[in-house]
Amino acid sequence: MKLLLDIVISALDAYPSTLRQDVDDLMDERLYPRFSNRRHAKIQVRGEKEVLHHFALWAKTSLDVLEVIDREISLERQTEMEENEKIDMENMPGFDYIINSMEEDEGFEHGVYHTILRYCSDVLGSLRKEELKQVKREKVNTNSST
Repeated sequence: MKLLLDIVISALDAYPSTLRQDVDDLMDERLYPRFSNRRHAKIQVRGEKEVLHHFALWAKTSLDVLEVIDREISLERQTEMEENEKIDMENMPGFDYIINSMEEDEGFEHGVYHTILRYCSDVLGSLRKEELKQVKREKVNTNSST
């Protein structure tokens, strides 16, 4: 996801204008007359940038969710941790909270970011579940060997 984000940012940086500028430019029918090649080119470039922005959001959201998952796994792995440190980590929003928040978000709810939500919920959720199982197996093996 970090590599995807880096690639998307590089691609967006290669354009001479921002998506916001393109949207604003298309409002000016004097500079971009209807049905003109210039307007169609601007619309095409705007579309490319919209796709890149979607993938940037996907990567950023996934990285944020992965950070939450990593924290949860680290917490699960901890056997000896200061009680106040453990309480602080436990009081941070967890995976389920983050996914529920995404589902309640209007943009996600109306399908604008459906692919991002499904990826985070299904794919990352499955990886999280498997990793937590592995941590529990390791704990059982460690406890049974001592």
